[in-house]
Amino acid sequence: MAGFQVYNAAGALTIDSEAGRAVVRSELKTIGHLSDKGYYAISSAFGNGSTLGFLQPNFLPVSGLRWFQMRTDGEYCMPGCTLFEEKNGRFMISSNTAAIQSGYLDVFDASGNLTWSAVSASSMPRVRGLFTVPASHDLSSPITLTSPFSDPWICVSQMPGAISDDGTVTGYSGVLIRRNSSTSYSLQYVSRYQNSYTAAMGNNGFSIALASFVGY
Repeated sequence: MAGFQVYNAAGALTIDSEAGRAVVRSELKTIGHLSDKGYYAISSAFGNGSTLGFLQPNFLPVSGLRWFQMRTDGEYCMPGCTLFEEKNGRFMISSNTAAIQSGYLDVFDASGNLTWSAVSASSMPRVRGLFTVPASHDLSSPITLTSPFSDPWICVSQMPGAISDDGTVTGYSGVLIRRNSSTSYSLQYVSRYQNSYTAAMGNNGFSIALASFVGY
């Protein structure tokens, strides 16, 4: 059917036939060997960067949303710079170009393109909460936030990060996250020779989506 909309109990629009193809799960990847571990000294409340290394080249696809599940208490990372620890964290890639399977309750746009189906709904990320940094908080000081459910998949595509290195001077900036427990996580923005948190983000605050995937 076309011209179809569904709202959740909070009044948020969750299915809209005209909003484009739904995002579905396309790939699960577990962190393997990391390169250049400790190459960059990154000072934060969570560590000095000595345990952080880079993902292998082409480990993650260029397109698609990246969701990361941290599975070890004390584990931390700087996702925007693709710096992680060799723990047992894993990625889920979701894409709005992956095929949607036709089945019960097919939803089409006005052009007749399949945009959602109940059959494929089980492979879609189910956003069940947010990590919200309030506008009043300067994230250069760590903040601890609570997930409304255990072991969330964190949308690290929303977490900024950059490293600059001209061979003499190294700079960096971005958000780091540490898992304290299955529901408690701490975030901090660090910078060196790059924009501070307030310069980069202003006084806007920001939110990071937390999702679950059926069977994972």
